[in-house]
Amino acid sequence: MPIRVSCQCGQNLSVPDSMAGKSGKCPKCQQPLTIPKPAASTGKTPPATAGTAPKPAQPAQPAPAANSTLDGLFEAAGLTQRKGNFCPSCDAPVQVGAVMCVQCGLQFAEGTVLESHKVETKRQFGNKRLNEAADMMAREADTEKRLLGAGTPWWFMFAGLAGIVVFIGGAVIKMDASTSGQISSNAMMARIQKAAMLTVLIASAGSAAGLVASFSYIAIVVNSFYESLKQGLLCLLAPLYIVFYMFSRILSRRLLSTVILFWITLTLAIVCLVYALPKI
Repeated sequence: MPIRVSCQCGQNLSVPDSMAGKSGKCPKCQQPLTIPKPAASTGKTPPATAGTAPKPAQPAQPAPAANSTLDGLFEAAGLTQRKGNFCPSCDAPVQVGAVMCVQCGLQFAEGTVLESHKVETKRQFGNKRLNEAADMMAREADTEKRLLGAGTPWWFMFAGLAGIVVFIGGAVIKMDASTSGQISSNAMMARIQKAAMLTVLIASAGSAAGLVASFSYIAIVVNSFYESLKQGLLCLLAPLYIVFYMFSRILSRRLLSTVILFWITLTLAIVCLVYALPKI
């Protein structure tokens, strides 16, 4: 049968008889509480001892059996109530009257974090199992973020497809003229048809590379507008500033692949067009 126990703070508990003779803490006042053993002769339960001064049993009152059982389960799992003040951001203990958390730099009055104190902190919950669960959830969120960001941008695929179309288009124009022997009335088309096949292919490759470089340039400008309106206008209106922006944000804005693609395709376009255009 459950053993009814009364603490000196007035909390009434109902615990399993298997806890007889054991000690624990009152879930209300956290004072030590000894579970008495039921008397064998009379069947009555002697009063429980709480601390050093036992209190006589009070008149029977309805005991919150469900809450007491839950308190025992939480205590057995190590989920005891912590005492003191804790930072709402990183959960680190803070002293009474503190105006800032020394762990994460959170200013309690303003609710902001000092720029010079921004460090990566792990939120602790005072329990080993909860800390491990929080770390696992953080790792899963980081993995999901990296997987979502690992895909190829849509503009890169579109630019590559457009470059292929331009390259094939130049080759088809030249092959059509070589096969049919007819020259277009359009002056530009006629110059392409009369040029050598190698020259046309090099010019087509240069045009395709220039198209991809243009898309890369636009992507960098759009990225600067996402950062701020000021940076976007500077990159759009000051052509030389965008070079500074590329290399100053190459890591912080994750522009490494875009910048590399821009410079490679731009160089290829300049070399190919400078060689082929005078010969067309």
